[in-house]
Amino acid sequence: MIDTELIQKAGLTKPQALVYLTLIQTGALTPAEIAEKTGETRTNTYALLNKLEKLHLVQNIGVKTARYQAENPSSLEVLAEKRRKIITKHEQELKGGMSALLDLFYAHNEAPGSQTLTGRDGIKEVHRDVINTGETVYLIRTPFDSKYDDLIEIHRNQRTAKNIKTIALTPATPHAKQYATDGTDEKYLFERTMMPENAYKSPVEIMIYGKKVALISYGETEITTIITSPVIAAAFREIFLMLQDYWKEYWQKGKQ
Repeated sequence: MIDTELIQKAGLTKPQALVYLTLIQTGALTPAEIAEKTGETRTNTYALLNKLEKLHLVQNIGVKTARYQAENPSSLEVLAEKRRKIITKHEQELKGGMSALLDLFYAHNEAPGSQTLTGRDGIKEVHRDVINTGETVYLIRTPFDSKYDDLIEIHRNQRTAKNIKTIALTPATPHAKQYATDGTDEKYLFERTMMPENAYKSPVEIMIYGKKVALISYGETEITTIITSPVIAAAFREIFLMLQDYWKEYWQKGKQ
């Protein structure tokens, strides 16, 4: 049995499809008769018939009194084809305008991009941003100079106060081994996987949090770059997790 759902696939609303199907099933009817059979008000029925007439799906065959009959259902195929072409055109227009739309979005929202800072103030800005973001931090730690101990200690306390968990890959230094066993890591919500001391020697710490990645270059350069991009952050997070799995397996095999 034919129902309105099939007719709606041509792009008609359910009330439009119901009026058209009613005329197919009964033949020509007056607007009042259509309203009675479909349950629509007369005002809505006239509006529906007007729309269907513009779509070439019904025609008024009355002389003195309006009387409508359905056009051949093949008109639905024509309508569906027109609709397909319009949708395709709109899709192409949307793709063409997507760049401008994204520019507008990012102009009033958090834009993807990068910010480069220098000195200790740059490191502090990353730490502030981590606290403001409030999401789990994925950290690849480098053996940094002890002159940064004060910044690291302050930030560690701030993260803990905000209940921000840190999942870290760190060199297996004596301090790291001590913190992992004496309860310090647990106190500071610090989940540590250790690497051999010389596994990662570059003086660049990597922090992944929320939609951002921060690269902190310690030492003489003291350059900090914050990259804002959900895609890039997700990629770095995947790399982190792969490295974490690797080093966990490394220690399980008893390699030193």
